[in-house]
Amino acid sequence: MKKHNRTRIAYIAGRLITGKRIASLYDFKNLADIEIGSLPDADRLRELNYEYNNYVNGNAFKYTFWHDFSVKHAIDLRINGNTFMGRITGSSAYFIGNVRGDRIYIYDHEDSEHLNYRISGCIVDLAAPTTSALSAG
Repeated sequence: MKKHNRTRIAYIAGRLITGKRIASLYDFKNLADIEIGSLPDADRLRELNYEYNNYVNGNAFKYTFWHDFSVKHAIDLRINGNTFMGRITGSSAYFIGNVRGDRIYIYDHEDSEHLNYRISGCIVDLAAPTTSALSAG
């Protein structure tokens, strides 16, 4: 599986499971921070809304997430609690993983590799109320 696909999977699973707006991930395999904005489809990933994605009730999993990142390929991701699994459509790439706190663990079946990411930066949501605004009310 290509490096960008692994990062996309880590980002999407991490964001959906933790609810955090992730700005960067630390890749323990390559010992480097990956800015989400540096990915080819960063705008689509940051939006993460119904315009580009399709949520469907799944059988064994809580829901299915579909992220179309090119004409021929999409990430088909199934999530249940903090566990996820899926595939890259149009390829032989399958993966399974889980999220624990700020750590994202993925096993890439195609390349037989264990991957480990940490959420290392989040985007501040300026629309969210601050603690001072909540206590003032």
